[in-house]
Amino acid sequence: MEFFTKTAVDAAVLAGKHLLSEYKRHHIEVYGVDTLSVGNRGLTKEITSIRDHEADQIIKDLISDRHPEHNLLTEETGLVDNGSPYTWVVDPLDGSSNYVNHNPFFAVSICLAYNNQPITGVIFAPLIEELAVARKGQGCTVNGRRVSVSDTGALSKSYSVGCPGGDKTNRRFSKMSYALNENIKDFRKMGSAAIEAYVVAAGRVDSFVTLNISPWDIAAGALCVEEAGGKVTNFQGEPWDMTKSDVCMTNGVIHEDVLKTIQLVNPKSEEYSDNSLIG
Repeated sequence: MEFFTKTAVDAAVLAGKHLLSEYKRHHIEVYGVDTLSVGNRGLTKEITSIRDHEADQIIKDLISDRHPEHNLLTEETGLVDNGSPYTWVVDPLDGSSNYVNHNPFFAVSICLAYNNQPITGVIFAPLIEELAVARKGQGCTVNGRRVSVSDTGALSKSYSVGCPGGDKTNRRFSKMSYALNENIKDFRKMGSAAIEAYVVAAGRVDSFVTLNISPWDIAAGALCVEEAGGKVTNFQGEPWDMTKSDVCMTNGVIHEDVLKTIQLVNPKSEEYSDNSLIG
């Protein structure tokens, strides 16, 4: 598995350095209906740029060179199925909106799954110079230092981060963040699911909640949280798998309290309400 981890790190760093170089040049073309326009990819604020595709190609080339028999699932390309039990799950530029708006919270996220179970996860945030690495059964590190989730035991003292994921509108996210804000210390939105996940692993925040999220956004982050001692489930409290779903990641201690608080936005819950924000 160490060789696989090296591949993930090498690919993430190579793509990340390219993204950083172009970021500093501040010349970015955005894919959409017209050049330099915003393209709809779910939420209207979601965009994809030429840099997403360049980073995607860098990662695919390196992985395909070292592991040509493996499957590839990337946000920009989709699934390349070679019939292998190994699948690389890749978001070449997580936080595209941040990137094109020249905000620092963007990252490369690479996960290797074996029979749909993450075994290696790497997240590289090039501008803030942080590299999170997790291996199944071997813990999680950030810049080489072993990290663990927080020990915050009271929901009222906790900090949470979150994002609307793949929801078509901000309606559920607004209700969820409103409900959390009433019960926790503070709720924040960073604009990169990969970063929001690994900061839970590093103990900097206590929970991360997201809606209708794709596996490439959080696969590496989910492994980081679990290997740092945290808990990752869907909103029913069931173990997360490699499907698009609502996801909750916490330090484990406050997990049930967070889930209870957000059931009003869980369509599978009896507490679900599709009324207005204050309804």
